Amino acid sequence: MNTRRRRRKKQNPTVILFALLIFTLMLGTVFLLLSLEISSGAGEPEPVTENIRAIAPTENVPAENLVETLDIRLTAAYTTDIFDTGYLALVNRQHGIANEPDPGVLVPAWPTVPVSTTIGMYLHPTALNAVAEMFDSAREADIGSFFVSSGFRSYELQAELYGDGSNSAFVLPPGFSEHQTGLAVDIMALGIGQWELANSPQGQWLANNSWRYGLILRYPEGATHITGIAFEPWHFRYVGKIHAYYMWRHNLVLEQYIERLQTLGSITIEKNGQTHLVLSQTAENGMINLPDGAIASGDNMGGVIIWSILS
Repeated sequence: MNTRRRRRKKQNPTVILFALLIFTLMLGTVFLLLSLEISSGAGEPEPVTENIRAIAPTENVPAENLVETLDIRLTAAYTTDIFDTGYLALVNRQHGIANEPDPGVLVPAWPTVPVSTTIGMYLHPTALNAVAEMFDSAREADIGSFFVSSGFRSYELQAELYGDGSNSAFVLPPGFSEHQTGLAVDIMALGIGQWELANSPQGQWLANNSWRYGLILRYPEGATHITGIAFEPWHFRYVGKIHAYYMWRHNLVLEQYIERLQTLGSITIEKNGQTHLVLSQTAENGMINLPDGAIASGDNMGGVIIWSILS
């Protein structure tokens, strides 16, 4: 009987180290590929983040309140002392305009932009500047020539256009039309018919780029059940650049944007290296809280939307 012990074969340390190195390299490659897949967002718009924690006024708000989560100072102010831009006021079949703008605020659209008629064509100056900037960009991009076919409408003119309501799919009754704010504008392209605009390169350029100038396509296709108005590829509304950007990114109409703000209470928007804070508040005892340098707009639903740049 052979009683000699069988010798155990010794493992080569070099082989073990080499195997570990190969395994480590393979694992690192997997993680690298995963990270590249996650971060591959080239060509996409700037990221948008939402701060789910709502910020709303509380009882006995001090004059200066430090919001720790965002590290900003809020100052209580009476709504009567705040300038309301009206940029985000919701005007539709359910929400009529509170007051038409003071005639002294409106300015002639001509000769700042091409118009279909120089008689009675007025706009809010901020909206007019946005339209002019957009027209200039279109001209530089060789998209074509645009002109304004309708701007501010008085109550009387809107009543005349509405008539017996037979065209109510496209025309709202007097007192419920955005055109009475001076912030809405109908835009047409030279040589393109009204109903041809949607499928033309000019109309598509407007729909895809208006947000860059603070304008939104107010009645997009497929949103009639929300807006109450049929698809109008020519109707644009000024809301402000950061709000238009957010709505474009999330494919929201104005009704949905205001509803989201009311639900969340606040959102933060990252754009071009800056953080923007947008708050939705309801006044308590006639007061709301404002960050320094904030711009406010009533939403025409009993609330106030506040926008401020944090950084």
